[in-house]
Amino acid sequence: MCSGVHRECLPFSPSAPGGISLERDPWRSCRNVVFWKCKLWMCITTVFLVVFLAILISLILYSSVYIDEDDYWDPDELLSSGNVHNFSGTLELMCGLPHFSSENITKRLTEVYSSSPALGRYFRSAQVISFSNESSTVIYQLVFSVPPSTEGFMENTMNPDFIRNILRQNIYDEDTLNPGTSECDTLKLDPNSLTS
Repeated sequence: MCSGVHRECLPFSPSAPGGISLERDPWRSCRNVVFWKCKLWMCITTVFLVVFLAILISLILYSSVYIDEDDYWDPDELLSSGNVHNFSGTLELMCGLPHFSSENITKRLTEVYSSSPALGRYFRSAQVISFSNESSTVIYQLVFSVPPSTEGFMENTMNPDFIRNILRQNIYDEDTLNPGTSECDTLKLDPNSLTS
């Protein structure tokens, strides 16, 4: 029904006196009693609260019950299993100096693989088989104790490319952390020379 100079139109409501509704309360339906003494807003709030508590309880139970097998390993059990995997590879030094020895290279290989999150628990030893300062070529061998055969372990974790790439990544990381050092001041390995 429209009235006045501005022709303001209000919705027609047959329940209002004269058929004109001046104001409608949008929250009126939430105050309706759904059952017993529970109103609609109480039911909606209860549903959200129950869903929230169910998610919270399931997260708490999951975190306290779930045990990641990779977090708990016994190095003595790996050693006693007798399963050994050898990996041989070659690498080249950026420059060969007389003060670099096979012990320096063995120490570097040991540090890299024993601190590796992926292979550290399996790593046992590193050994330089052949080293020549003239050609700067190093032939090395790594020894890993591996668990009894599990599906995909040897194909993925003990993959020669994966083992080699751990050393390659360490070389790249060292280059980005120490960009100003001269190639011959420290033991620098050539990442492109890594082969198996």
